[in-house]
Amino acid sequence: MSDLEWAEREKRLTRIRRLSAFMKWTVTVILAFMVLFGGLVLVEIIVPFDLLISPEETIDVADIERPIDEIPHIQRIGVAVLFCIALSLLALSIWNIRQVFKRFQMMEFFSPKTLANVISIGVWLIVFAAFDLISDPIGSVIVTYDLPPGERSVEVTLDGAEIFCFIFGALMLLFGWILREAALIADENRQFV
Repeated sequence: MSDLEWAEREKRLTRIRRLSAFMKWTVTVILAFMVLFGGLVLVEIIVPFDLLISPEETIDVADIERPIDEIPHIQRIGVAVLFCIALSLLALSIWNIRQVFKRFQMMEFFSPKTLANVISIGVWLIVFAAFDLISDPIGSVIVTYDLPPGERSVEVTLDGAEIFCFIFGALMLLFGWILREAALIADENRQFV
């Protein structure tokens, strides 16, 4: 490898390290804000004190919107459980994204931990998409359970978020599997030399 090729390679690797470090901390801040915001939303949903809830605050599940203070406390807890599960699944995905950036910063492109994190991103995004799809009907039943029999409803919705998370999750899962195979082939080639 010539000096010029070596210098170009070092520039590329430096660029990868810098961007990976920046993204690692950006994703960390996003994850922290997401957890903080999620905690605030949970407190607002669960706390039964009418002083904390303004009359304008509503819970939106699928196409159903109801004022929080009209929903019985036990039903609000059910909605909070659904929200916690969705938030946890998304947080696990984002945590694995952070870990991939961390590993890229350390130049561990094909390490088993990096590949496991890439695969985990895909798995958690697919699980989130599936849960998001089934949480709308469950949430709509929970939110309308106290209403008279003719006003209760089951809402099924499919929006771009579920589709995007499913497709991107499948892409990351496949990408992780392919990288794992590439790492195995590279390892076999090194052993022959």
